Amino acid sequence: MAPEGLTAERTLLVASAAPATAGEAARVASLLDGRIRAVELRLDGFLEPPDLPALRSLFPSVTLLATVRSRREGGRFDGSAASARTLLAAALDAGFDLVDVEAALDGGERLLGLPAGRCVASFHDPAGVPADVEARAALLSATGARFAKLVATPQSAVEALALLDLQRRRADGRLSVLGMGERGLLARALAPWLGAALSFGSLDPAAPTAPGQLAALDLLETYAVGRPRVATGSCLLAGGRVSHSFSPALHDGWLETNGIPLLYLPVALASFGEWDAVVAALDRWGLPVRGASVTIPWKGDAARRFPCPGEEAVNTLVRSGPGFVSANTDRTALLEAIPAASPGDRALLLGAGGMAVTAASVLAARAYRLEVAARRPEVSRLLARRLGGEAAELAGVDGRSGATGRPYRVVVNATPLGLDANDPLPCAPGLLGPGVLVVDAPYRPGGTLLVREARARGAEAVDGFSLLAAQAASQAALFTGRPASASDLTACLPERLRTPFEVTA
Repeated sequence: MAPEGLTAERTLLVASAAPATAGEAARVASLLDGRIRAVELRLDGFLEPPDLPALRSLFPSVTLLATVRSRREGGRFDGSAASARTLLAAALDAGFDLVDVEAALDGGERLLGLPAGRCVASFHDPAGVPADVEARAALLSATGARFAKLVATPQSAVEALALLDLQRRRADGRLSVLGMGERGLLARALAPWLGAALSFGSLDPAAPTAPGQLAALDLLETYAVGRPRVATGSCLLAGGRVSHSFSPALHDGWLETNGIPLLYLPVALASFGEWDAVVAALDRWGLPVRGASVTIPWKGDAARRFPCPGEEAVNTLVRSGPGFVSANTDRTALLEAIPAASPGDRALLLGAGGMAVTAASVLAARAYRLEVAARRPEVSRLLARRLGGEAAELAGVDGRSGATGRPYRVVVNATPLGLDANDPLPCAPGLLGPGVLVVDAPYRPGGTLLVREARARGAEAVDGFSLLAAQAASQAALFTGRPASASDLTACLPERLRTPFEVTA
């Protein structure tokens, strides 16, 4: 590792869009941030012959890349190599700076006869990581194209690490090795720091052009792609599904603002058994792991691997010598959110995973009469029995009160319901009303359905974003040894990220 650490400053960040019409192209052009210097237009998405000079005029001051992605590589183009060449050549004639040429179209040798200095030679595998990935990278480079781009879809963190190691070993200023899908997220975020020449993010955050693609502004602002920032170590977000998480924006913003040279990275683990391989790789590559946030579904596994007295699930790992120690900052956040019970107060806990286990013990410590309702009744009974509570089947809760006939004072949703826009309420709406406190672990911009319904019915609600910021602040302090508060972390967020959550605060 160079003494000054690693940086992604030299990577060219490309904002990608796949408009279907000229009007849609104009709309996405209006989204372009002046800090982004390159744009990819996916011509295979057009429902009509694209007006290439007009498209060029929409992006007058950026490097413009034309792409015709075939169906076999994840796009919509069904035509021949000859028709692809005609369209790409016309794009160059219209003033586009670069064109993307799939190596498979002509064997990877001639770039369809287009000028090599204006080509990006590419290969995409939407289904996995090919066994001959090294040879394919060499083939792309051998075309002589200005840039070579290899994108695969890892099925595990270990496969993502293999892609990143290939990137690190071939950081020649031309090759970019990227990942697709949930497991490919680590490669998307980290490849620029290991020498990727190009990085692709969606121009419209709501319309990625590849599975698992990050927004271009997230790559720019959170992961510092294409701009100055130095890292000498890393912290991780380790979970099964991490693409929805706001934690990287919270942590990276605070770390950079405070001049702490740590890069916070998302890692989607196929199993917690991949933990050691991830840590070893980052240590080897010059970003030694200083700590980690652990999320669904690995909190219990982390507690078993790195025990914390009194905790069955942990959400925080901190480097200690050659290993890690664990903590549970979810508990701290929940203790701040849930007041002590008055005599006879009852609480309903929805869920039975790692967050639910922590919430159950907090409710018990706050002296609530606890009822637990999970998808599987036998799990509800087991968790309730361990904590001296009662199991409540959701079908037996009448929507106005607990199974005993008494109203709940607190309802805690520790299920994932609410993460997605189309998720239903995790409980009957009749449980929500004045005098009820709702604590919702999931979070979404604008609030989950549960938070919105609770407030509409007069209930008090602590939303998942508030919980996230509170527990993240405790983690940040543990990772760095510096004091941090929830407001410290949220104040470091870009306004475009912070504002959508302030409506639920």
